[in-house]
Amino acid sequence: MMTLEFYVGYCVVIIALLLSPGPSVLLCISNGLRYSKEKAAFGVLGNVVAFQLLLIISATGVGVMLLASSTFFTALKVVGAMYLGYLGVKSIRSTLTSIDIPDVHTSSSAQRAVLFKQAFWVTSLNPKALIFVCALLPHFIDSSKAVLPQMAILCLTSAVIHFVIYFAYAALANSAKGVVSNEYGLSLFNKLSGLVFIAFGVFLFVSLLIER
Repeated sequence: MMTLEFYVGYCVVIIALLLSPGPSVLLCISNGLRYSKEKAAFGVLGNVVAFQLLLIISATGVGVMLLASSTFFTALKVVGAMYLGYLGVKSIRSTLTSIDIPDVHTSSSAQRAVLFKQAFWVTSLNPKALIFVCALLPHFIDSSKAVLPQMAILCLTSAVIHFVIYFAYAALANSAKGVVSNEYGLSLFNKLSGLVFIAFGVFLFVSLLIER
């Protein structure tokens, strides 16, 4: 088993990563403002599941192989940039005029599924997340000991920390609904969050052009 020092160090690094702003955090805040805490939690679960998959991919060595493929890495950046741009345009063009309006054509379960999938793909298509986990795990796994128990502990720990931090973002945003509960406030938030999503996508695409 890993030492307590390694475990605490891992927790500190994970907390620092998850507290930092990025597309996933913005999506959590957006969902918290737009929907109930319960629905926003499904978006958080999407982030958590995607991050756990990245950890597993990294632990098996597949992550390093994928990052070594320039074709895969380029495709990941392009698709990630396009998806962020899509979310940005979708947010800007949103016609909602109040928070969490029930849609007679969309069931609550369908809304939860959409929120889960959006968050899942935002995290999965973020090349920085894959790079981070591939660089992180080797430092906290002792190859002279059984790897599976160590991975189980690290994954479970990161999943709990991830959910707590991201749900806290969503819950705080949900508590601030009153600030943007009117038509003007929500419209302004839609446009600002949409522009930020697009900016993330453009930054990702520009970084690809610079590397080439």
